Amino acid sequence: MKLIPARLSVVQPSQRREFDIYVVNETNPVLLLSKDAPLQKNSQIFKNNSNRLIYIPSNQLNSYKHLVADTLDEIMEDKELSKSSKMYAVYISLTSRLEMLMNEGSIAAANSIFKGISHLIANTLNDTSSISVFLSFIKNDIGNISNHMFNVGTYATMLTKMLYPDISNIQLEKLAKGYFLHDIGMLKIDKKIVNKKEKYTDNEYKEIKKHPQLGVEILKNELKINDPNIIKIVLQHHERKDGSGYPNGITDINRFAKICAMCDIFDAITSKREYKEDTPKTTFEALKENKELFVQEFGKDHYEAFVKCFKV
Repeated sequence: MKLIPARLSVVQPSQRREFDIYVVNETNPVLLLSKDAPLQKNSQIFKNNSNRLIYIPSNQLNSYKHLVADTLDEIMEDKELSKSSKMYAVYISLTSRLEMLMNEGSIAAANSIFKGISHLIANTLNDTSSISVFLSFIKNDIGNISNHMFNVGTYATMLTKMLYPDISNIQLEKLAKGYFLHDIGMLKIDKKIVNKKEKYTDNEYKEIKKHPQLGVEILKNELKINDPNIIKIVLQHHERKDGSGYPNGITDINRFAKICAMCDIFDAITSKREYKEDTPKTTFEALKENKELFVQEFGKDHYEAFVKCFKV
């Protein structure tokens, strides 16, 4: 049985869970609480283990993630929880629902994604220590589309706040919906192509290049989102100022779509691809070695603001 580490502190009291809770005693896993046993707020398990790692069987991990996502509001309102634990809960909620959206096609997961975005903006972007914690959760695996969407959403939201410090939380939340859902059009691309580990063939790449337009269709028809900035973020995040991008080869690109494009490129540079033997670039290497690219394509102001995002 494979066990995955997790945090007990974000598990809200419940009568029933769909996952067992283990601890590791030296090197041996010990069942602390079975999934059929109720977890009470005054339970001894919290007193003895709330700040320690627990372990979840890998085949039950999604149940843990879903419980955290479903109880996110209660977690964020818990005055006894640390800021780090709350940021962890936001991270688990966002990645869990992005996985549900992209792996299962669950459009209903979008509402939970939006809730996570709201908590991210309200509790993180004005707090340097919280930003640092949140950045530590990022996983560099471009082969996982939900991880990529989370990374780009996080980077782009931070960069927007850095470039436009007076932007309201309400406006930033709207833009963040576009950032976190920028690749939602991949839902309508053949899963065999999307999940392919090798380099795309020319025909497969033609299919992939349809995802911005397909994403707009999903926003308008299924999510009922018509905000012009959100639409343009999804539609234009692969456009380039010299007209070499796609899907329309335009040069007049929405300013927030440019932010998303920059973060999309950065995440690709710093993430591992199965078909490349090269070690992915560290944050420092990616920013230093690609300074000319970022400045030329997006402007010196965007580059310098992006660098500041990582100085925390």
